[in-house]
Amino acid sequence: MRVEELTEAERRVWEAFPRGEEVDFTTGKPEEDHPASGAGWGAERTVRARVIAALLMSEEAHLSHRVPAIRIKGARITERLNVAYSTVRRSVRLLSCFFEQVPGLSWARCPQLSFKGSHLPGLSASNAQIDGHLRLEQCVFTGLVELRGTQLAGNLTLTDVRTSVPGLAIDCDGLHAGRGISAIRLSTAGQVRLANVNARGTVIMDDACLADSGGRALTLDGLVADGSVFCRRMTVSGMVSVRNARVVGSFSFTGTTIDHPGQMAFRGSRITAEGGLYLGGGFTATGTVRLADSRIDRELSLNGARLTHPDGDALYAEELQVEGTVEARRLHTRGRVYLSQARIAGSLDMTGARLHGATPGNASDAGSDRLADFVALDVGRAAIGGELRCAGGFRAQGEVRLVDAHVGKSADFEGARLDNPGGVALAAGGLTVDGGMTCGGAFTTAGELVLIGARIGRRLYLAGATLSAPAGRALAAWQLEARELYLRPKQVPEGQVDLRHARIGVLRDDPATWSRHRLDGLTYDALDPMLPAAERLAWLRNDGGRYVPQPYEQLAATYRRLGDDADARTVLLAKQRRRRAKLPPYARAWGLLQDLTVGYGYRPVRAATWFLTLLVAGTAVFALNSPPRAEPGKGPVFNAVVYTLDLLVPLIDFGQEKAFQPIGGSQWVAYGLVITGWVLVTTIATGITRTLSRQ
Repeated sequence: MRVEELTEAERRVWEAFPRGEEVDFTTGKPEEDHPASGAGWGAERTVRARVIAALLMSEEAHLSHRVPAIRIKGARITERLNVAYSTVRRSVRLLSCFFEQVPGLSWARCPQLSFKGSHLPGLSASNAQIDGHLRLEQCVFTGLVELRGTQLAGNLTLTDVRTSVPGLAIDCDGLHAGRGISAIRLSTAGQVRLANVNARGTVIMDDACLADSGGRALTLDGLVADGSVFCRRMTVSGMVSVRNARVVGSFSFTGTTIDHPGQMAFRGSRITAEGGLYLGGGFTATGTVRLADSRIDRELSLNGARLTHPDGDALYAEELQVEGTVEARRLHTRGRVYLSQARIAGSLDMTGARLHGATPGNASDAGSDRLADFVALDVGRAAIGGELRCAGGFRAQGEVRLVDAHVGKSADFEGARLDNPGGVALAAGGLTVDGGMTCGGAFTTAGELVLIGARIGRRLYLAGATLSAPAGRALAAWQLEARELYLRPKQVPEGQVDLRHARIGVLRDDPATWSRHRLDGLTYDALDPMLPAAERLAWLRNDGGRYVPQPYEQLAATYRRLGDDADARTVLLAKQRRRRAKLPPYARAWGLLQDLTVGYGYRPVRAATWFLTLLVAGTAVFALNSPPRAEPGKGPVFNAVVYTLDLLVPLIDFGQEKAFQPIGGSQWVAYGLVITGWVLVTTIATGITRTLSRQ
């Protein structure tokens, strides 16, 4: 290109190029110099793109101590700046310029490139190789910014960039940034795609404002960052997708707001966050937050987050792996929190969280299952190495599920309130807690507390709790195992307490709060308080009218182990009386007879009393009415006492009964004593046999 063909403005650029000096076309008047009004700039500040391209491709030798470069500020660039597939030998800085056409840099190689503050209809730089930085800060784009496969030795700067493009606005798929990416206060109307980006430094998108009418506002799928990724305080309308991302440093969305109602708000499947994932500090998501199959090496923070998806999953994190802790203090959700099969090396802290379950019967967009129940929190089959904390004002409207979960230390529900009237408030069947489980203080359930098959290494603490399931089981604890059970609720539970086949070391209860219960197969080593048998029998009888012998035998064995044989016999006698009520009439009559005579063998003194009473009565009768001899002149001298003994004791012959034959009324007395003697001996033998067999 010949110099005489250049305009005055172009000549200034041509002459400044060898020295690398800046050519400033601005007037100093902000309203005139703003690039948005660049279409009206005149010839005095207009430069053709072919002039810039010719200079960039020239082989002109350096002046002494000067490096040729394009440095233009405030110009209108006409035509298309196209250096695609070329090697640009000079650095380019086009500041606050207005471009009529999209610059073409695809497959180009250049040292350094800056469009800072410019207004462009787009940028085409796919697969470009830039040996320095690509600076686009404060630019305004009305078309696609295409940086697919671009290789940067330096960093990519998108700070304060504004775009307004239907569909895809910024495409950096496969970009490599040797010094990281800065997109602070980025504002887009259109999708930002940073998929498969490899960033050697920090990626920072703080305070960005992203919106996409198509629903995918920000895509970070496959991102690999050797440093940290900061997406703090962003405002996003649409989905943020972070699938398969790997971040060595901190991965933070603290204070970010994502609005994608009824759909996926944060899609984070298979994330690897080696420095921790932070979704707290005011993080808000309307739509599902998905973290399924992700691995977080430090902590997952949800402190103070607000997640809303009423018809499905507010948080879906199935098979999540966290090598540190999950901090979810003061978490507020509307929709199910799903942590099934999660593996958490540290603790899960949900102190002060407020959870409202998903609406029953609606499909979950995170999986194929249907949410048939009103579920607030599902930690089923999860493994928590530290503590599970759901205390400090924890509230859940909907079922809390801990089915088959394992907690390495303790589970704390102190003061929690779980509401699911007509259903299950806490489902912890098969739960294993190596330490203790605390459900005391102001712990309240409206719905069933289910601990079927749970194994508590130390104590299960229900002191001061309020349990309410009027139409069902206030406490369902079949096959529960615990060293200690503090069953001392604040008031009588509304609903049945079911402890069938539970194995308890020490059962500590309160007679004032005994309710309907089932104790079939319950075993324990000790009771506290150790009440007299008469009081404890009221506890056993409150079983809805069912007769089961094992609870009586267990209680009797406990008294016997403490050396209180009298109370043990009292309990076993009560067992026989309960049993008698279930027998047919003839068996009940025989049982009543055994009860009256010898107390089923547990009241031997009663048998002696009956025997002495009959002996005295018989002696008195026969002393007043001596029977005649069976054979005159033969036999021993009559003795009323011995004669009565001979009648009462059928197995011993004193010779009196055969020697004398009573007549009249005395004969009927003799018959009665014989029959009574046989009955008495039989019942005594039966009682003794039963007692020996129990021992």
